Amino acid sequence: MGNQILLFLSLLALFFLQSNTSASKAAGFEASSEFSYDPCSPLGPQNWGTLHSSWAKCAASPEAMQSPISIKPSNINNTHLSRLSTSYTDAPALLLNYEGHEIRVSWTQSPGHLRLHDKFFYLRQCHWHAPSEHELFGKRYPLELHMVHTTSDSTSEIAVIGVLFEYGDTTDPFLDKLWEALNELKVVNSVNVGSIYPPRVGDEEGYFRYVGSLTTPPCSEPVIWTVMKEVRSVSEEQVNLLRALVDDMDNAKPTQPINGRNVYFSGPYGEQKEEGHASS
Repeated sequence: MGNQILLFLSLLALFFLQSNTSASKAAGFEASSEFSYDPCSPLGPQNWGTLHSSWAKCAASPEAMQSPISIKPSNINNTHLSRLSTSYTDAPALLLNYEGHEIRVSWTQSPGHLRLHDKFFYLRQCHWHAPSEHELFGKRYPLELHMVHTTSDSTSEIAVIGVLFEYGDTTDPFLDKLWEALNELKVVNSVNVGSIYPPRVGDEEGYFRYVGSLTTPPCSEPVIWTVMKEVRSVSEEQVNLLRALVDDMDNAKPTQPINGRNVYFSGPYGEQKEEGHASS
């Protein structure tokens, strides 16, 4: 009888060990081994362009239009761009741990669009990078949100809105809505969050516009980038949870050469470059 009890306890312990291992894998703690953000790894960003033939755009070249970039006075061209034109509503979505590299909200039907040059780019998903991928006036922030839009389901043309976050006294309202679901991602790899309204971006806000790329392989070009000028507030607790879900690893691609590209700035009421930032 004693041996039977011992065998039962051993099998029970093995069951829980396997369950916990499966849950960790499902939660994405074991990131996809196709690429890495670690600059010391042979799979790191400096080598992405050589890992697969379809990732050749990731390699540095004088003609490359890669993202992210450092936005600074020396590459800003003040111009009159139209106000940001977005139209969003609630739509059903899933919260995902995407291959252990990023936390993503994926709408099962588009919740609305961004209008650019008389074209409609439909919001498909949003995700976070920590720290930020873009630099603004020489500073990299704790968090960056990317709102990914395409002109069709086949992703024929891509436009991304980027929002930077700094630690502040207030939490981010969109992450607040997802807080319970984010905690559920500790043990599963997807959570149905029901019908949810996208992060809010205002048509009165200033923004930077340039042509770049996706910041993950295959680093597709061109992508129309809109980086919002206003840096928003997020709590350390919110950022820490996002980081914990990807094994507390940085998931930000380094900034890329500008290669002669213009960065256009448009602010409300014709706002110009930030005062106190002289060209360099």
